[in-house]
Amino acid sequence: MGIHGGLQHTQEDDHYNTNLYIPRINSEENSAKVSRQWNETIIVDVLVVGFDWFTDYRIPLFLLLLIIYTVTCIVNFLIIYLVCKNPRLHSPMYFLISNLFICDLVGTTSIGPSAMQIILWGRIVVPYVDCVFQMNVVNVVQFTQTFLLTLMSYDRYLAICHPLRYSALIHNRLCLYLVIVLWLFSLSLVAVYFYYLMSLKFCAPIIMNYFFCEYSALPFPVCDRADIGPLVIYGFVIAYVLNLPFGLVVLSYILIIISILRIKSSAGRRKAFSTCSSHLLVVSLFFGIPFALITLDLCGTMSESIYSGFTFIFYLVLPMLNPIIYTSRNRDIHKALTASRWVDVHVRPPVLVVISD
Repeated sequence: MGIHGGLQHTQEDDHYNTNLYIPRINSEENSAKVSRQWNETIIVDVLVVGFDWFTDYRIPLFLLLLIIYTVTCIVNFLIIYLVCKNPRLHSPMYFLISNLFICDLVGTTSIGPSAMQIILWGRIVVPYVDCVFQMNVVNVVQFTQTFLLTLMSYDRYLAICHPLRYSALIHNRLCLYLVIVLWLFSLSLVAVYFYYLMSLKFCAPIIMNYFFCEYSALPFPVCDRADIGPLVIYGFVIAYVLNLPFGLVVLSYILIIISILRIKSSAGRRKAFSTCSSHLLVVSLFFGIPFALITLDLCGTMSESIYSGFTFIFYLVLPMLNPIIYTSRNRDIHKALTASRWVDVHVRPPVLVVISD
């Protein structure tokens, strides 16, 4: 998924081309190798050009992103802390939610600081290895979140459709094993990406029109076009692999809706729906934004600003919204927050005691 924005060639870009990407030939004995090295240049830096179309609003955008990043870190860390410390929250659902928030923390931390740097400076030069590492961290987070949301859909399916067998079919130890497998599987998928990306040789500058190193926005000015063949094929394989979790999520909610409609009382239907409404909203946003981008791309109405705006929401705003969505109407979290010693010490306002003679 994704589009490649057009690159605008400027004199400043020529400065980067001659000083950063092309190896300097200083000695006369190496001058004969210039033409051969030109065709086999190994690019070691990436010029990340983000938000050039938003230069008049850099400071407000930086402050907005700083607030989003700070709130995301505080809220996600607070919920993870409550789930770990409160025994009442030691259940499969909250264990999966805490892992989802860990993914949000890792993903936001890998993108947020570099995005704020790009907003302030307009463009930065990133070592190619660091750029590939950031791309792979984001991919690990996205793959793991996809599998976690699928497992959470199955958890909600069991809670609504098979409540009497819920404890027997899913429990904390099983969730622990499954989450470990999901993380290892995501890491193995990304390891292949890392190997292919690090083995590429580029013969032209890498200029990325984006606010961080993202795979779909990466141009491929490789020396040999055949080198990216395995990478493209592997990308299609990953796309088909990730379609399976999406299909399982859809199937789970079809069965959940059928089960809810069979409940005779309206109060029972509302109670059953409230147990999965938060997760349904998170799933809709997580899969809905990429689907909207694909639709706009197919319709030919996609632009660089639209793509950057949607992905800004997907990568930076959703991690802040997820804990708010899950906890805004969750009584267990509210009780744990009230009973928490951390909240008791740090959040409760001080009491003024007046001593009279």
